[in-house]
Amino acid sequence: MTSGPVSQGHSVRDILLDRLAASSRPGHRDDDYRVVLAIEGGGMRGAISSGMILALEQLGLRDSFDEVVGTSAGAIAGAFFVTAKGTAGSVLYYTELNGDRFMNRRRLVSDGAVMDLDYLFDEALPAHGLDWAALVDSDIPLWATVTPASENDPSRVYRVGRSVEQAKQVLTATATLPVFAGPSRLIGSRPYVDGGMIEAVPWSAAIKREATHVLVIRSRGFNVDGKIEPHNILERGTARRIVRRVHGPVVTEFVKRSNERFWASTESLRSIVDGKGSSVVGGGRPVVVEAVLPAPETYLPDRLEIDTHVLMDALTAGAQAMLEYIDLEGFAVEQRVVVTHPRAPVGTVRTNSLRPIVLDRRAGPRR
Repeated sequence: MTSGPVSQGHSVRDILLDRLAASSRPGHRDDDYRVVLAIEGGGMRGAISSGMILALEQLGLRDSFDEVVGTSAGAIAGAFFVTAKGTAGSVLYYTELNGDRFMNRRRLVSDGAVMDLDYLFDEALPAHGLDWAALVDSDIPLWATVTPASENDPSRVYRVGRSVEQAKQVLTATATLPVFAGPSRLIGSRPYVDGGMIEAVPWSAAIKREATHVLVIRSRGFNVDGKIEPHNILERGTARRIVRRVHGPVVTEFVKRSNERFWASTESLRSIVDGKGSSVVGGGRPVVVEAVLPAPETYLPDRLEIDTHVLMDALTAGAQAMLEYIDLEGFAVEQRVVVTHPRAPVGTVRTNSLRPIVLDRRAGPRR
């Protein structure tokens, strides 16, 4: 876990817990803060950030956020979170997303679409609780980053939920990993691919939402050596040619520079959360940025991971990292994806049952 500079005690954590204590709700605040949640993508590695989401939800902190910005798998996790279905959505990683119906590497030989996004959005997500109408009407706006596949398109972030059709278009586009998820997808009449090509960790997009505070949840840690991760031989050669054939020159150029762009973005984020840099918006107003990362010893799934045990462990690691960030004694992750406390009732997960315990532990000493 890494946290950014704290101003006069107004850390993201403190604001979240203050709002929980006040039963504050989105759109009806008694403070002047604007807290935005930024969720990293990463394909199946999104199990990490999904675990963090379910911990926030089960601790009762969903209503403490004002907006959510997500990239790719992070945007999908965000859709479940803003509709109060974060725990249900996390189950997808070891029940649907690692199955042949969605993820089948053999399809790369035939039509190239290893991931079946139509099945994901039309069947799997609704079956696990994603209500498209509730997403459109959510009191917490969701935004998703995208990468344009055509020239002279300045769009980089779209609001998810202006209509059910538009919500599906945006979420499908932000999750369209070049080649592996098939051809570019349209939002309206414009083609897009995975937002991770431009902003895999959407902390900058969150700041642009006029945030005063940003909580960034990541699906991996910072590079140990602080160096740019080079493209492998496949990415430099064959994969890039396939991207050009399937998506055209604009996406090919984004893919070519994606590692460099990712490094610059995450190193800037590292500087901010380590207190060595600053983040300001128009007029010089400072923005408090904090980040939650999986523990260094966490085994990270790859983008196309299908091993059930790896994915369940990733969910657990994500939830545990969020508990470490919130810093409340006595809470633990059990049964893989359940946040509990010795005083919590046994049985079905109920967010409301943890709320009084969270508030009681908040009053005690920090670890």
